[in-house]
Amino acid sequence: MENPYSIQQKQIVAQLEKLSAKNEPKATLVDMQKDYKNDDQICLTSLSFVEKKTADKITEKIIKPLEKSGPDHFYFPADSMHITIKNIRTIHKPPLFTPEDIIKADKLFKSIIPKFPSFSFNFKGLAKFPTSISLIGYCDETLRKLVQALDRGLNEISLPDNKKYISDEIFFGNISICRFTHEPSDKFIDKFTELKKINIGTVLIKKINLITCNAVCNPKTRNIINTYELKNEQTRY
Repeated sequence: MENPYSIQQKQIVAQLEKLSAKNEPKATLVDMQKDYKNDDQICLTSLSFVEKKTADKITEKIIKPLEKSGPDHFYFPADSMHITIKNIRTIHKPPLFTPEDIIKADKLFKSIIPKFPSFSFNFKGLAKFPTSISLIGYCDETLRKLVQALDRGLNEISLPDNKKYISDEIFFGNISICRFTHEPSDKFIDKFTELKKINIGTVLIKKINLITCNAVCNPKTRNIINTYELKNEQTRY
């Protein structure tokens, strides 16, 4: 039986897609670019990297078919695929954070994240947003409780998340797999539609990284500040 939170997640994703189709996004987006890989705008965020087995599966089943229909868009390599858990500062040049902000965020995350259990996402279905394609993951309320605890903490240390969200109650897993370099062609959209309901499976979240990087987590721009382990008592969707 589907858990109530995952039903709400699916409703939010559908709402985001409808708003995106109308060009009325209600959440912060990465602007369309020609060269994402070498973009020198940097963010401060927390994320979990996708394990190699799952990343390779995404490459074979989703990225390669899409790439044939739109080869000049940016596609995430396996070692850059990730699930954002909690943003702090969005990409910008110069960065919208200081070395002191990083120290404060690290101390906060160290005190909060290890108190929460590991949890899993079920990655099922693609979503098209104005400048990207994402694989969407559904989970239980562990994610909500964790994100809200981090939000409260960030507000208390005067380092609030500067990203805009469609909801402050309902969050979902999101693996960006493609960023557009121009408006996608009909051929690309047809392939996206064909793949839309794909089921990649379960991803267990055991560790979260505090990181600075560009919009596509290019290793050249990536600096892992710290890694925090969740408790072993796993919750599963």
